[in-house]
Amino acid sequence: MNLAGREVLIWGFGRHGGGLAAARFAAAEGARVRILDRQPAAALGSDGEQAELAGWPWALGGAEHPWFATAEIIIPSPAIPPRAWPAQHPPVISPEALALVHHHGPRVAVTGTKGKSTTARILGELLGWTVAGNSNEPLLAAVARCGSAAPLVIELSSFQLQYLQPHAPRFDAALITNLAQDHLDWHGDIAAYHAAKIALLEWAPLLALGPGCPARATVSAVTITAETYVDATGAVIARRQDLGLLGQHNAENAALALSLAIALAVPRAELPTRLRQVRPLPHRLQTVHQGQWTWIDDSIATTPESALAGIAAVKGPLLVILGGADKGADWTLLAAGVTARGAQVLTIGYTGPALAAAIGAAGGAVTACDDLATAVQRIDLAPGGTVLLSPACSSLDQFTSFEARGDTFAALARGRDGLRPQAHA
Repeated sequence: MNLAGREVLIWGFGRHGGGLAAARFAAAEGARVRILDRQPAAALGSDGEQAELAGWPWALGGAEHPWFATAEIIIPSPAIPPRAWPAQHPPVISPEALALVHHHGPRVAVTGTKGKSTTARILGELLGWTVAGNSNEPLLAAVARCGSAAPLVIELSSFQLQYLQPHAPRFDAALITNLAQDHLDWHGDIAAYHAAKIALLEWAPLLALGPGCPARATVSAVTITAETYVDATGAVIARRQDLGLLGQHNAENAALALSLAIALAVPRAELPTRLRQVRPLPHRLQTVHQGQWTWIDDSIATTPESALAGIAAVKGPLLVILGGADKGADWTLLAAGVTARGAQVLTIGYTGPALAAAIGAAGGAVTACDDLATAVQRIDLAPGGTVLLSPACSSLDQFTSFEARGDTFAALARGRDGLRPQAHA
């Protein structure tokens, strides 16, 4: 798509780099860039500051704004749901679709209901490729920085995959960690959510698929035993201890990544060393403080399934903090799982009362709190136990992001051990 000389509207700028990368890319292509967002540039941190320095016209509003109808091309934030679009609108290309039009190098797509960010990083280490997309560097920024021929591991959310469907882009391989329920508030129902994910299966010849995925021909599988990763012949690929990440779900996702790495011709002898280079990502089962208790930040866990995986990864006495914004989840399995684990539970946020009711009905030990700061002050756990923030919900009722929620948790953890906590974000 030729952007030179055309009126391009960035709809939904945000604060995580995607809108800024899209605006910079369009401007570099010779487009006349305008930005439309519900918030002013000053409210969007450094990204907003960069937009103001660039001098791009900025307006407040949505599809009802006059700029929307007069734009020649719209580049939307993937966070904008289908229901927000009017029936008639100018041509649309998402940031990811625009990037993939300009990218001609090897590329692997990674998605899944949970675990996709960490799995993309594992696969990036195994392949020695740049990781971009979704929670990483924006894909447009990575293509601009690394060049159109650079090999990329691309993490894709269901939102991004939905916007990619009209383009059916090519990938050399694809990995889906698992399929469960999420983002019903955006997609409308689970069928639409799953359809966005599994469209990826038609875009790649090599597939590595986890639980819940449709039956398809896949690459030869690496499996995880108690202590080793083995191939279909029983040959040892690596040891479990080579992966320095908590949780059986991470071990299983690493097996998927190893399967794909072997299919993409990474020398087997190098895989253990590359696996040892993997480090925990922030807010993903990350130990953030060690004092009277071990404090683990799993703020990225925004579904019941991901929270249950985090809970299963922790041994010994456990207190877990659950709750946040509602994405249409069902709490039944989470309530049963946390009760069976014998964990204490503190609930917070908008979903706190519903979670507390479900866990109480399942026979669990639960205390409802208003917010994270209150919950941390009410912790009463045997010394040596673990406090886990694995909320099972979005952060957007009381925080600007899951990162802000995790950072606040870490500060409050230090505060319980006598250091002054930071203000509630």
